[in-house]
Amino acid sequence: MDERRTILIVDDVSQIRKILRYNLEEEGYDVIDADSGEKAIEYASENMPDLIILDIMMPKMDGYEVLRRLRESDITKHIPVIFLTAKAQRKDVLKVIEAGGNDYVVKPYNFEELHRKIEKLIGYRALAAIMITDIVGFSEDMEKDEERTYSKLLTHNEIIRRKISKNRGREIKTIGDSFLVRFKSAVDAVKAAINIQNELLEYNKDKEKFNQILVRIGIHIGDILIMDNDVFGSGVNIASKIEPLAEPGGICISADVYNFAKKALDIKVSSLGKEKLKNIEDPPEVFKISITPKS
Repeated sequence: MDERRTILIVDDVSQIRKILRYNLEEEGYDVIDADSGEKAIEYASENMPDLIILDIMMPKMDGYEVLRRLRESDITKHIPVIFLTAKAQRKDVLKVIEAGGNDYVVKPYNFEELHRKIEKLIGYRALAAIMITDIVGFSEDMEKDEERTYSKLLTHNEIIRRKISKNRGREIKTIGDSFLVRFKSAVDAVKAAINIQNELLEYNKDKEKFNQILVRIGIHIGDILIMDNDVFGSGVNIASKIEPLAEPGGICISADVYNFAKKALDIKVSSLGKEKLKNIEDPPEVFKISITPKS
């Protein structure tokens, strides 16, 4: 079950509150909003939000005064505060830090930037589909021909990022030749994986063996902790153990992922059974997806 986090938005402009509420709720947060400093202090004390997004320039009570009062109260003094404001000069940033603000985003803002700062400060738990990819034989190829292998890596990265974006995934990080990706939907994760393998299959058709790009993909859906632009937890651990079970150019998924995907996608699978996965006490049944070349 998701452990939802609550965010209090404080801004006297209703349109800003509305857009922020929509984007934050899409990311799985509960949202409270206030149109004045007075209400912000009241709502923060009553609801104890996990984080406050606070404007500076508001009538009657500005953001600095709101923060001062929040920090004076034993109830609200530890709540992280991100200032979201049009004031962008260096002196304004310094004043935020001196007032005890945790971070600062300038309007007009990029929601991805704001969201990264939120995750860094509070994180949250969620149910998510985790995809892990890995290039087969990458280290060996680097030893044989570093320049050609690096060129393959760039092509590989471009293909994977394009398919992730198309299927509403979020790249968490790359580690060498591996991608760690989060999806809200197991169906989207499987679609992305199939799209990736089909495009690589087409790419490899007229390539000599060394220049081919073969990737293994593993997908699991489970509970994760999202924090500081990274993800942790059993969902990640199991996906990382499933990925090596895939054949070169193949996809392996857990039973939970298959149960979601089979209702929405026409896929053919074969069961590998409950494989022993290192440090996983109760491993899931694993399924291999059959990749059908496009005619």
